[in-house]
Amino acid sequence: MARANSHPKQIRVNRAELRQKQRETLKKAKGSTVVVVSAPDPEDEKLLLDKAYFEALTRKLASLVETLEITTDRKLFSQILRAASTLEDDTRRGKLHSFEEAFGDC
Repeated sequence: MARANSHPKQIRVNRAELRQKQRETLKKAKGSTVVVVSAPDPEDEKLLLDKAYFEALTRKLASLVETLEITTDRKLFSQILRAASTLEDDTRRGKLHSFEEAFGDC
């Protein structure tokens, strides 16, 4: 599975090259390598991505959005920060349960 890389390798091709060497060009979009199909207007450029890489990017983006939502909710974030200060003590005292203990085999 491809990991979401914030600095993917880019390979530029023009539309004529894509048409003439479609199979070879599509094979270049592997892992975090992105094929940029150039156009006279940068707004018209297209990207070819590996499916696993695209899905990894989508998951990473969703995770970042969730984190942002939590950190911008002042009430919730304050509660998390207060709870975080006691987690280490609670863990040492055996007050916390593992995921498996709490939810079993999901």
